Amino acid sequence: MARRSRYEGPTGIASVMLDAARRRGMASLTLMGQSPHYLQRVTNPAVSRALLTAVTRLLGLELDMSPFEAAVQAFRTQCDQAVAADASTQAYVRQLEQDYDATVDEAPRPLRDDKISPEQLMQDLEDFLRKEREGGAE
Repeated sequence: MARRSRYEGPTGIASVMLDAARRRGMASLTLMGQSPHYLQRVTNPAVSRALLTAVTRLLGLELDMSPFEAAVQAFRTQCDQAVAADASTQAYVRQLEQDYDATVDEAPRPLRDDKISPEQLMQDLEDFLRKEREGGAE
């Protein structure tokens, strides 16, 4: 891009909704599920089930998830068949699995350093973005 964007607002529908809730004094939360990037543009019932499970735990609700079982199994079968039908996709998925398996024995990385405060992190980020907007960071 030849010039920097001057946009300073939300960058997605989740951000728009969170911003609207904040402006109204409402507490809010965003939950996101991940699906393999090579399964774009398909509804993944396993992700839907995982998100609903998280919501039910957070809200202390009971929800019968058994209707998802057949949909999840059918989806996995479809994915397996689609991958099996294309040699390049097979090789790609195999490589992804090998890369993942290679990291299994690694110690988990800490999510954050306890010495860093979220407030300080946000301030540092805002300072960085302000400098970028004013002509470049040092």
